[in-house]
Amino acid sequence: MNGLEAYRKSLEPFTLEVASRVCGLSVETLKRVAHMIAAADSVCILWAMGVTQHVNGSDTSTAISNLLLLTGNYMRPGTGAYPLRGHNNVQGASDHGSMPNVLPGYQSVDDPEVRARFEAAWQVALPTTPGLDNHEMVDAIHQGKLKAMYLFGEEIEDVDANTNYVGGALEKLDFFVVQDIFLSETSRYADVVLPASPSLEKEGTFTSTERRIQRLYRVFEPLEGSRPDWQIIQEVANRLGARWHYEHPSEIMREIAALTPLFAGVSYERLEGYRSLQWPVAADGTDEPLLYTERFHFPDGKARLFPVSWTEPSLRPDTEFDLRLNNGRLLEHFHEGNLTYRSEGIRSRTPDTFVEISPELAGERGIQDGTWVQLTSRYGQVRVRALITDRVRGKDLYMPMNSTERPVNRLTGNQIDPATDTPAYKDAVVAMRVLPERAHCHA
Repeated sequence: MNGLEAYRKSLEPFTLEVASRVCGLSVETLKRVAHMIAAADSVCILWAMGVTQHVNGSDTSTAISNLLLLTGNYMRPGTGAYPLRGHNNVQGASDHGSMPNVLPGYQSVDDPEVRARFEAAWQVALPTTPGLDNHEMVDAIHQGKLKAMYLFGEEIEDVDANTNYVGGALEKLDFFVVQDIFLSETSRYADVVLPASPSLEKEGTFTSTERRIQRLYRVFEPLEGSRPDWQIIQEVANRLGARWHYEHPSEIMREIAALTPLFAGVSYERLEGYRSLQWPVAADGTDEPLLYTERFHFPDGKARLFPVSWTEPSLRPDTEFDLRLNNGRLLEHFHEGNLTYRSEGIRSRTPDTFVEISPELAGERGIQDGTWVQLTSRYGQVRVRALITDRVRGKDLYMPMNSTERPVNRLTGNQIDPATDTPAYKDAVVAMRVLPERAHCHA
């Protein structure tokens, strides 16, 4: 493999003692895990936003990949890296060009050959440079560089970091279109709301973390006044002068396959009857359930190690903001709850969010289950009830994101991973104040 010596040298600062101090696990535990990985016949590693939503999230993902490569845990069944996505079909959205620097199949927009192929098919001139991602668009609005936005299938007002900053940007837009299946929190800022259809009311595909493309069948007719996203976008495009004539998503997939080597053999016919394909898919329909088994995947037939260094968290507790706040999912709710709070059964079981506090911190500050507290960061504040639990320790707090009334992202900041612009949602520090019982009526 390439880069072995440079990688070996990059590991010199990472002694067991340093690793133990940084991650909070004993040297004995680290040794035991290392021996287990070395002795196992096969290892696969799954990780999610607890790893990636830090300023060093992409480096940690790279370190995981390096470990799998060194231990021979790629290119074999039962091995590999599985970064779990936050929503269904995030993988499919990425695969089909939703990011600002690539066209479908991860074909770079600044590659002249790629652009020429798409321009010939679409009969348009494409931009030669990448666009802006979520984080950059919000900054551009505040800077007066972005005046209008067309948003579909995304809740950014509660879900993006530093929601006060995001909401302030949305208020500045000259024209804002939101396309969604219900009136989201973000739609409160919209000039126009276009009603779309949920997954059971349309045809399409979902792609899973393992690159598995699965066909989606319509079960119900769209509600009156709503329609699938592709139909709305086609009509808007045609009103602006386009000449699109798609009659079914299968035609769009056929076009993607013709322009995208990664999906060359994907068709709705081959996905019929709940069959699936794992990309890359050759023109004859042969897919690839196991990646990297052939030397042609790498220019010189060798994989490459990427050395990384340790980056400290972007925010650390201090005398003013002395508590570290983690956040994430709650079993009963989907993300912030925009969908699931509309189910009376789920709402009755988990009617509101809370902050988890350790028994030792609760004892120190006179907090009981149900006590109202105010959490304040450099970016905003939230009033929320306390839940005492041993799931957190010391001065660490945990708050689920399932609230549109008290979203945890009022507390998160603008720090990002420099490689991906992913917000450092997990790097948050707060101060906590116990509120008198009557304060809850103003929460």
